[in-house]
Amino acid sequence: MADWSKLKAQAIAIASTARSRVKSLLAGGPVLSVDLGGAAIKIALIAEEAGGLELKAWGHAPLDVAGEAPADERKAKALDTLRQLLSIKGLKLKRAATSLSGNSVLVRYVRFPSLSPAELAAVLPVEAEPFIPFDINEVQLGFHILGEAEEDGQKKMDTVLVAAKRDLVSSRVEVLEGAGLSPALIDVDSFALENVCARLPDGQAGTTLCLNIGHSATNLSLIADGATRVVRDIFIGGHAVTKAVMKELSCDYARAEELKKSCGLFLDEEKSRALQEQKNDELAAAAAAAQVVKDLVTEVHRSVDFYLSQGPDHAITGVVLSGGSARLKNLTHFLSGDLKVPVSLLNPMAALKKISDDFPADLSPSFAVAVGLALRCAGGAP
Repeated sequence: MADWSKLKAQAIAIASTARSRVKSLLAGGPVLSVDLGGAAIKIALIAEEAGGLELKAWGHAPLDVAGEAPADERKAKALDTLRQLLSIKGLKLKRAATSLSGNSVLVRYVRFPSLSPAELAAVLPVEAEPFIPFDINEVQLGFHILGEAEEDGQKKMDTVLVAAKRDLVSSRVEVLEGAGLSPALIDVDSFALENVCARLPDGQAGTTLCLNIGHSATNLSLIADGATRVVRDIFIGGHAVTKAVMKELSCDYARAEELKKSCGLFLDEEKSRALQEQKNDELAAAAAAAQVVKDLVTEVHRSVDFYLSQGPDHAITGVVLSGGSARLKNLTHFLSGDLKVPVSLLNPMAALKKISDDFPADLSPSFAVAVGLALRCAGGAP
């Protein structure tokens, strides 16, 4: 475990959205964004050029590790994979940014007494403790003041509060440092997604539901008029689909992955054709995948219904999907029919003026978090 006093001395911003603080931390040269995903590692370097923001370097490396592997094994594999990726790409950068999500990260929208940022920082553990279900001594806190408010005649301020367990933060830092990188910023996956959506055409208008569907979890964000209003991690992702196929067919992981990627979700005509051709394995795999997606939709509805209940002017205008598992065949069609709004795959590269010629378009949804981090590091986040 890395020494926490050392980590603080390195001036790492843990899960902070405070723009001025981030700018001061990132001053001093280019910063490489590193998305340590559950199924693959993605890296991106974005720089401001005369024509706008440009993707200068990128990398993608799958993690060759079993889905049920223990945390220490996954961490060791992530370190080894990141080292190899940096070597292959010939990147000599030392400063890096990464992000967090999962059940060790908590985002809350709370109302505090009216204080200056410096005053709130000084008393944050005391003010935050009632909102944090973790031991306050075992988390690193971050905040961003959204604006002024009034409650019972008293001046208040609406604030985004973030708590990340220190062991998770330390684990991330150890992977970066083990690969020869120096952490400059640690953010939250959902805020990285906000960075991307804000720079896309019409990214500031209406309310967008972002679903970043990863290996083991889905990051849900509701972004209204350019600002994230609801953040939640749903622990259903691509690995849950693979496990469901394994259970349904009593097959091994490799076979289940193959069927998941080739079949995805069956549309009516595909199901009819598979029935006629007696493709029983494919039918079973698609049915298993559909059940997992239905479970995900149920959880999504809970968050959406909560948001809609907050006022008659609240409405979802669209859904964007990102993450490696967002490319599950026919997923956008399935979700659009269920959620009754347009659903599309997020293309984070559309936020840039220029990308590398060798970047594969089909990988774009997987790079949403990496690009969001890189945008902030390049000064491109609003």
